[in-house]
Amino acid sequence: MSCFTPIVENKTGLKSLFQATDLYQYTVLCDFDGTISEKDVTDTLLEHFGNDTCIQLEKQWQEGMIGSRECMRQQIANMDASLSELDNVLTTIRIDPAFSKFIHLARNMHLNVHIVSDGLDYAIRSILNRYGYDFLPVYANRLLHNQQRGWQLEFPYANEHCLKASGNCKCQHRQKLFGFQKVFYVGDGTSDFCVADKVDLVFAKDKLIDFCQQRGIQYYPIQDFGDVAAILPNLIEEPVENYCLSPA
Repeated sequence: MSCFTPIVENKTGLKSLFQATDLYQYTVLCDFDGTISEKDVTDTLLEHFGNDTCIQLEKQWQEGMIGSRECMRQQIANMDASLSELDNVLTTIRIDPAFSKFIHLARNMHLNVHIVSDGLDYAIRSILNRYGYDFLPVYANRLLHNQQRGWQLEFPYANEHCLKASGNCKCQHRQKLFGFQKVFYVGDGTSDFCVADKVDLVFAKDKLIDFCQQRGIQYYPIQDFGDVAAILPNLIEEPVENYCLSPA
């Protein structure tokens, strides 16, 4: 029987380097797929290495028959790829060019920045490392490999009570930041829905904009991290209500 083991990219992402220097701490939680990265990493890997079962599972998830955790667990188990083949595809995935401006601002302002993703830890760290951002803390599903062509997922941040049945319950990460003066969130899709009403302000793209509008959640629409960097300094000093788009 093949033994599945974690692929260790680095350990620096397990702790934050962005600690506020006074009693008033601020944190920015960032989604990865489609938010930091220009396209969804898991979808890209499944396009290259998945099979018909993966397509069927995606349809079941879209129809609400299974949660995202179960969908991803089975999809990853159906991937057929060597580690080198997977790495080659990861090198084609680019991140938002404005992300560097945002990180520069965060370091200068001593903000906490955490990446919380319902994607694949190894893939995220591999991409971040290529851009020189391997110091960022990453909380994502754990990708396992059998050193041949088989893959599995573990879910160290799962929550059995998660309303979205996600592999990584982002609400838990928000709860751990109790006591921080302000927590902001940057995201774009369905895995961000459950946490959107639990932060001070959402920087929203794509599907997350529609969700925030429908639920009356305070948000600021963005196209990229340049928009986040432009408005974030003002949010630290003034009420969030002055800078959010009023939901319809």
